[in-house]
Amino acid sequence: SADALSPDDFHQSLPLAPPLAPLDACGAPARPSEAFVAAKPRSAPKGGSDDDDLDDLVGEVLSADARVVGHGMVPDFHCTGCDFQVMRADEYVWASDVDYMFFRNNYPTFEKLRIKAVRQSGCSAYCCQCSWKSAHSNADLADVAEGLRWRKVAI
Repeated sequence: SADALSPDDFHQSLPLAPPLAPLDACGAPARPSEAFVAAKPRSAPKGGSDDDDLDDLVGEVLSADARVVGHGMVPDFHCTGCDFQVMRADEYVWASDVDYMFFRNNYPTFEKLRIKAVRQSGCSAYCCQCSWKSAHSNADLADVAEGLRWRKVAI
């Protein structure tokens, strides 16, 4: 019929498929575009007094449930991609040349991971066996996990 499309016209009328997420040479996902997570500013207390400030400080100290001193696993913070717990190293950030295979081969041994960790006061380096991110030490775990498959889990 006159209304039938030729094969060339048919292929040209098809929408282009969305681009796939870029992969590196090993087939690992590309590094997240946001490599460092800043801490969000805390809101000022409303009508606070010195007693309120002290209560807030004590509350922060007592509620630091995800705080790891030095390096170690973050309690109840898990990667759904590799099925490993997320590790945190205080006072470090990841070097710019780390890659998927580095974490694949060295996680969870901090002595091996430290080779690509750079000392940075007030920061923390997070990783699992398949992903990594550097953040301000006061950044919320939800912000650190953004763009990754890291989840706070209750066991």
